[in-house]
Amino acid sequence: MCNQYSLRQFLPDVIEGPQRGRAAIGVGAAMSRIASQLSLAAPGLTVRPMVAADDDFSRRLSATLLRAAFVNLMLPEPQLDALLALQFQAQQTGYRQCFPQGESFVIAEAGQAVGRVIVAIERLEANSGEEAEPSGCPSGSQSREALRVVDIALLPEAQCRGIGREVMTGLVIAARSLSLQGLTLSVAASNDRAREFYVRLGFVALGGEAFLQMMKPLPQHAARLRGSACA
Repeated sequence: MCNQYSLRQFLPDVIEGPQRGRAAIGVGAAMSRIASQLSLAAPGLTVRPMVAADDDFSRRLSATLLRAAFVNLMLPEPQLDALLALQFQAQQTGYRQCFPQGESFVIAEAGQAVGRVIVAIERLEANSGEEAEPSGCPSGSQSREALRVVDIALLPEAQCRGIGREVMTGLVIAARSLSLQGLTLSVAASNDRAREFYVRLGFVALGGEAFLQMMKPLPQHAARLRGSACA
C-alpha cells in the first residue's frame, strides 16, 4: 500500500532521502512544472530542487527525526544506525514505487537547509472531492489533477516556527498557478496534531482508516473556468 509511505504527520516519523549512489525522487531534474511555480514569500525562506550535493543533509534529517522513534529500543549504536539506514532505504523505495514522478525540494532558511518536501502531480479519482464541471462546459475542460504532498520534514530547530505553514502556502500558490484542483495528502488517523493542522489550512477528510486521505480544494480554479471556458 502506498499510504504507508505518504505524508504521515506534519513533523513526520517517515523521511525520504537519496540512497548512496542513487538520486532521490526528482533530484537533478530539469526545471519542472512544479519547480517553475514554487517559491516562498517569507523573508529568508527559500525552496529549491534537491540536488546530489544534498545527500548528506537528507541523511542527517532522516537520522535526526527517526532516532527518537527508536530510542526506546535501547539498541547499541551500531545496530541503531543499521536500523535507521534500513528504514531510510525502505522509505525511499516506497516513494519511488508510489510516486515515480515525485519531486524533492530543500527548504532553506537564511541559506541553510532546514527541511525537505516531496510533491507530485496526481490524477484525481472521480470521488476525490473535486467540484462538478460547470453546466455547459465540454467534458475535460476542467483539470482533474491535484498536487500531492507526499512528505514534508523539518529539523527540530525549524519546527513550530511557521515554516511548515509557509511551505504549504507556497504549495497552494503553485497549485493554483498550475491550474490544479487542489492539494492532497495522507495523514495518520491517530495523529491529532497533524490532522488539526491541516484542517486549519482548509483540508477536508475524504476517508480512510489508519491513514486519512485529505484534500484542500481550490475553488478559485473552478471560478476561473466558469469565467473563461464557460463564458
